[in-house]
Amino acid sequence: MSADAAPGDDLSVVTLTFDRAWTDADALEAAVDAYRELAGFVVQETAEAYEVSLTDLDPEVEDLADHFANHVLWATITGRRREAGAAR
Repeated sequence: MSADAAPGDDLSVVTLTFDRAWTDADALEAAVDAYRELAGFVVQETAEAYEVSLTDLDPEVEDLADHFANHVLWATITGRRREAGAAR
C-alpha cells in the first residue's frame, strides 16, 4: 500500500494504492462499506493495483486514511486465513 501525499499537501483528497497481489477485492469493498460514513470513496482498478481516492474525510477522525488502510489489510488477512482453514 502506498499513499500519494507529502507534508504540506492538501489532504482534501488522499489516494491510496493497494497492490492486487496483496489485497483481496472483497476486503477492500468491506472496508469501503465500513468507512462510507466517514469519507467519500472512488475505487479504480488497474492491472496491478487498486487506486482508492478518499474525499471529504471526516475532520474529527485523525489518520482516517491510515485506519482505512489497516482495515483493508486486516480484512484481507482474516479472509485468507478463513479460506486456508476451509481448504484443510
